[in-house]
Amino acid sequence: MPKDAALTVTDLVVRFGGVTALAGVSFTVPRGKVCGLIGPNGAGKTTLFDCVSRLTRPKSGRIDLAGRDLLALPAHRVAALGVARTFQHLGLVPSLSVRDNVMLGAQGAGIGFLPAALRLPGVRSRERQLRERADAVLDRLALAGIAARPAAGLPYGTLKRIELARALAADPDLLMLDEPASGLSHEEVDELAGVIEDVRADMTVLLVEHHMGMVMRLSDTVVVLDFGRVVATGTPAQVSEDPAVLAAYLGTPA
Repeated sequence: MPKDAALTVTDLVVRFGGVTALAGVSFTVPRGKVCGLIGPNGAGKTTLFDCVSRLTRPKSGRIDLAGRDLLALPAHRVAALGVARTFQHLGLVPSLSVRDNVMLGAQGAGIGFLPAALRLPGVRSRERQLRERADAVLDRLALAGIAARPAAGLPYGTLKRIELARALAADPDLLMLDEPASGLSHEEVDELAGVIEDVRADMTVLLVEHHMGMVMRLSDTVVVLDFGRVVATGTPAQVSEDPAVLAAYLGTPA
């Protein structure tokens, strides 16, 4: 694996029954870069995300994060290694405040809620760490003004930013964003892209997104999947002119 690689996926194969979701997928994301992962619906993008975050076990292949084989580790260890993820569908707890939702994400940074729940020694110190970490992220994402409000009833675009804040509270080395622009207006997409641009210098980002404007704006490299295979890899400019990409998206001959 290259010394500067944050994430390397090698010959990843996933099958669900008789369906091959990923067929020997390989690519590398250099440390501190943004990799856009694109392709038509059913191309295998979310399956790949699920493999990296250990929600799905591949049939074969390898996933390395900074030289550590993720597939050789228990699933619960992945977050502790610095992997955080958002989902297509929001996973916020509506009844909790914005701050408390973000505090949940700090568990990935090694600060847990369990001692607080059990009133174990050091609870006040841990709770203070959780709050300070959450408040710092909320301030960075211009959400400090609604920290005490419940998540229920907030605009969808704001909820997307809270979801991102929760992932960032884990202080990740690898941030995986699964369609963060889904359901947002053009103005909200532009705003969210600006937020991601602001935080990207601190981590490596793997981005699954159908909004091509956002992908081309943020990505250093783009990997294109179609029917579970990598059909193109390159800079945004290179990929946008690749005949295989045009075939995958538009049905034109490659």
